[in-house]
Amino acid sequence: MTRALLKKQMLEVFSWLYRDRKSGKIRSKGSIALYALLYLFLFGMLASVFFSAATMLCEPLVQSGLTWLYFALMGLISIALGAFGSVFNTYSSLYQAKDNDLLLSMPIPTRAILLARLTGVYALGLMYELIVMLPTLLVYYLAGSPSPLSVVLSLLLPPLLSVVVLTLSCVLGWVVALISSRLRRKNAAIVALSLAFLAAYFYLYGRAYEMLQGILADAQAVSEGIRTALYPLYLMGKGAQGSILAMLGFAAIVLALFGVVYLLLSRSFLRLTFSSRTAARVRARKTGSLKAGSVSGALLRKELRRFLGSSVYMLNCGLGVVMMPVAAVALLLKADAVRNMLSILPGAEGFLPLIAAAGVCALISMVDLTAASVSLEGKTLWLVQSLPVTGWQVLRAKVQLHLLLTLPPVLLLCICTAIALRLLPLQAMLLFCIAAGFALFSALFGLALNLRLPVMHWTNETVPVKQSASVLLSLFGAWAAVGVLCILYATLQNFVNPEIFLLLAASLLGLSALALYGWIKKYGARRFADL
Repeated sequence: MTRALLKKQMLEVFSWLYRDRKSGKIRSKGSIALYALLYLFLFGMLASVFFSAATMLCEPLVQSGLTWLYFALMGLISIALGAFGSVFNTYSSLYQAKDNDLLLSMPIPTRAILLARLTGVYALGLMYELIVMLPTLLVYYLAGSPSPLSVVLSLLLPPLLSVVVLTLSCVLGWVVALISSRLRRKNAAIVALSLAFLAAYFYLYGRAYEMLQGILADAQAVSEGIRTALYPLYLMGKGAQGSILAMLGFAAIVLALFGVVYLLLSRSFLRLTFSSRTAARVRARKTGSLKAGSVSGALLRKELRRFLGSSVYMLNCGLGVVMMPVAAVALLLKADAVRNMLSILPGAEGFLPLIAAAGVCALISMVDLTAASVSLEGKTLWLVQSLPVTGWQVLRAKVQLHLLLTLPPVLLLCICTAIALRLLPLQAMLLFCIAAGFALFSALFGLALNLRLPVMHWTNETVPVKQSASVLLSLFGAWAAVGVLCILYATLQNFVNPEIFLLLAASLLGLSALALYGWIKKYGARRFADL
């Protein structure tokens, strides 16, 4: 039974690669190869960043006799990336999986279900961790002149560090589940916690080069600090350098910590699973009369409840709703610095409206609610299809929610951008026109993609939100649209001024949105009814 659960969990984790989300059937070998190449390219681009960091650290630290510090620093980065990438997947896959009720109702030991879930989390954490550790080992083998024993022992780092990632992810996921089980607005708490993680990540990423320079400038002091405060990392580094006893000590600490965490999880798994699925209590109250609402209003409220009821949906498809006000405030606070930076560009004074429009549209592209809205209906699609409403009314509510959440922060961002860059009133008005047009185009484009490439077979909502082709194409398609407009201006800059081009671009976006609107209303509604 345990073997069957493990196989099922691993197939579910990597189903994005081999299964067609629309039909639920296995992809052809050519499609699997194409998807594998696409993700290898994306992972390779991210790994190149850590290859640069490893190259910067390796040779100076090895020459200083601090090879262990190189492995400790890169190992710490891999742990942070792995835990950041898998912590919320841990929460959703352990406590919010759609098949939890089915598995728990069967004569299957709870420990077997938990072990299968943790295996999936381990595999995902290993995937993230290898993005850092593969470049780390490659740089060390090329520039560090390792001994044969060091090569063998350093190869033990990825599987051991993945256990560390799994342990941290389980602890953080348990904390998230514990907090969410005690709060009425649990999704708001999860989103707030996630945004705090993102803020810390971007802060550290922005200061990464400065921090690496500081480490190299005072490597001895850093090594003493790590040896004192993070002794297991010191053991890990010495083990990778060639010490068998140090590697055995590190492995013993890692496995002992995981054993304690697994014991705690096994005792709280059932309680947190059921508490996270418990509906909030609603108090009945007397009302004088009930007012009938409109169909469109009811459908819009349904979409809004779906959005607010899923932290995964809010974080991955609605992040731009938060980022735009943050960017607006940052622009006002750093207005002088932004203007000074842009003034370096030749002729930037005349291009400011175009630069502003490109930046605003890039932030708008981070909102792709409609690209997953159809897929999130999942197995309950029949409920909305059985209502006395047309498919077009349902789809229109999805577009309305996208615009309802996007346009207010777009307006705020445009106002702050105009103030910070000192745009003329006409330029500010054109900026909002193109931003609103791009928001409408993005909403309709994402919905059209999701109708063409729906993901209806899933047990974890992270699949349609994070691993579907429609979300990926919606994001890159929006960027491509901005790129096309930039190329178009480069072609026409000798014939039109920036203001005329912004008007032309807004018109093109409006016409494209109108075409998508017609297709969705006529053909998309029919496809929705046939899903």
